[in-house]
Amino acid sequence: MSRKISKTIIILGLILIIIAVGIFGYYTGYNFVTAQNERLYNLSRVIDAEGKSPVTDSTPNSIEIYVPRNSDTDDITDILLENGLIKNKFAFKVISKFNGFDGNYRSGTHYLLPDMSYDEMMLVLTRRPKPVKITFPEGLTYSEVKERLRKAGLRFNEDILDEMMRRPNLFVDYDFIQEIQYDPNREWLMQGYLWPDTYEFDINESEESILRKFFNNTEAKLKSGNYHERVEKIGLSLDQAITLASLVQKEGPMSEMPKIGRVFLNRLKQEMPLQSCATINYLRIEDNLKPVLWVTNDDLTRYQDNPYNTYDIDALPPGPINSPGTVALEGVLWPATERSWKGANSYLYFVAKGDGTNDFSKTLKEHQKKVEKYRDMQKP
Repeated sequence: MSRKISKTIIILGLILIIIAVGIFGYYTGYNFVTAQNERLYNLSRVIDAEGKSPVTDSTPNSIEIYVPRNSDTDDITDILLENGLIKNKFAFKVISKFNGFDGNYRSGTHYLLPDMSYDEMMLVLTRRPKPVKITFPEGLTYSEVKERLRKAGLRFNEDILDEMMRRPNLFVDYDFIQEIQYDPNREWLMQGYLWPDTYEFDINESEESILRKFFNNTEAKLKSGNYHERVEKIGLSLDQAITLASLVQKEGPMSEMPKIGRVFLNRLKQEMPLQSCATINYLRIEDNLKPVLWVTNDDLTRYQDNPYNTYDIDALPPGPINSPGTVALEGVLWPATERSWKGANSYLYFVAKGDGTNDFSKTLKEHQKKVEKYRDMQKP
């Protein structure tokens, strides 16, 4: 009898222990899940309010990871594992699929913390990383574009970017690329086609992606402006129009660009050298020299055999000297006419006045008088 009672007591004791452990485990698990959900909710609220993750490169202990374009969950788990952010690849993939994160991860540079839960990491990785905004004004050379990219903190490989700028065959899916004329004297084959605008980049943007962001915009702008149809009417190729527009961009204010475009077209028609000081200044800047208001004999001697010296050739330079803006391009494609500028077809010269504007002339004699006049005005 006593043995039965003892056995019953032991069984009841074990049952109570199991129940106690179960209750403890339940509440412990419940509290853990609740705490995790609260952390996830708070993180989500901060991200939604600020439009970005609160974890940045300056956050203590943050770890930077880069998710390439078209990465799937398997690729991302490999990246997280390599960076010591997760220990169980299988668990991460299961949770990602169960919670509906699969297919929603965003490429780019993200910052995570080692103590984040898998859910928190997934939440951050599905939000768009904060981009770097860079404005590129009209008239920048390729070298100046690279300088702005560097100053903004982009971590591109300059050698790779340079090589791509010399190889339009990598970007033949763009219509305008197929119209670029190959010339061994052309410094950068695709210079002139980095359309001036404000762009957003990831700090770890690939070299190809950087160029494609420019080219996507260029392709859209060229098509929306009906420029392809217009170049045929004025007897130029698109590449020639961009090249001429790059000179116009540097020769005067926007208000004068249709007149400058007309003068250059008049000179080309008569097979006269363009004699654009913009091309000489382009060469000077590439040689780390300051641009000049008026070209000197020293400049002409220094660049005597250079194909970009438009004082020596009666044609366009090998390619664009910068990326011109819309106004400069339209100044070439829709230049001043007799209706808007009396005698437009007879103007062959212009000289810088020193205040940012130009004075136009029809004859060489008239032009030379104005050159002397404005140079005398600049003398101390």
